[in-house]
Amino acid sequence: MDLFTCGGGLLIPLLPLIKNLFGIPSSQDLTSPLSPPMMTWSHKLRGFRRESPEYNEMENPLDQELGHEFLSRHDFDMKIPLASEETDFQHVDIYEYIIPRERGSLASYERSLSNDDSYESLHPELYRPNKVLFLDGVQQSTLYGEAAYHEALVHPAMIAHANPKRVAIIGGGEGATLREVLKHKSVDEVVMIDIDGELVGMCREHLPEWSDCSDMEGSDAESCFDDSRATVKFDDAFNYFTDYEGDTAEKFDVIIMDALDPEKAVEIVGALYSGKGHFVDSLYNALSDDGVVSCADYIDMLFLYSYSLLTHILCPF
Repeated sequence: MDLFTCGGGLLIPLLPLIKNLFGIPSSQDLTSPLSPPMMTWSHKLRGFRRESPEYNEMENPLDQELGHEFLSRHDFDMKIPLASEETDFQHVDIYEYIIPRERGSLASYERSLSNDDSYESLHPELYRPNKVLFLDGVQQSTLYGEAAYHEALVHPAMIAHANPKRVAIIGGGEGATLREVLKHKSVDEVVMIDIDGELVGMCREHLPEWSDCSDMEGSDAESCFDDSRATVKFDDAFNYFTDYEGDTAEKFDVIIMDALDPEKAVEIVGALYSGKGHFVDSLYNALSDDGVVSCADYIDMLFLYSYSLLTHILCPF
């Protein structure tokens, strides 16, 4: 089936309706119960929008990685939208998906849910669908890829400090950076500052694996967001640190920047990367004498380079 719309109408929200109207349940034989239909699909932007001087592709999530590298592909066994919402600050898309060449097929996943003593059913954790988070159409992390990123972002900085007790996280809405920080027994308090409370709520609902502290020694909560050592503030980190007036006892041993790439989200995090407001000065002033700052990528590294002689700066990417 090929559906085409003229104008700004969105087709993806119609997927459940299309499935209900045209999907045909199937059965292996006449005695087996019918299985609900599965639908494979792809979505591509067409038309002449790029020729319009008023069109800004950066403002259209479907014209970013979400559309070009994810929705347009047709080699998925499963591709289910879990959330697609516009918050006060950005557009959030969360998908659950299965790509056969990555972690087995849909058939393997369905067999893992059975009790037939097959290898799949004995190891269901190997065949769970993947999940992915997009912000303004730019991929942030996936269920089976986020650990390597967040471990590299957090642990070198935590280990570089002799006894990190107070930690601040800038951004980190998924909760995974918070999770990795809470693995350190020396930590008494973690303050996470994220501007988008709606994003955090969606991540808690649809991506609970990112903030799972249920099996973590030392944690007293199922979700890392509810750990007694964690304080989550929905605030602009720029304002939080430039107005920071904590005394010596309230300074941070480690500050971790898990903010967005400014090339993709200037309106949200532009002030964090510009020279206005002396944001870097405020970070330094909020650090303890032997404090450590960790950042995510080379842009952060260039931004903080001039302060590398004043405190520890760790930029693993």
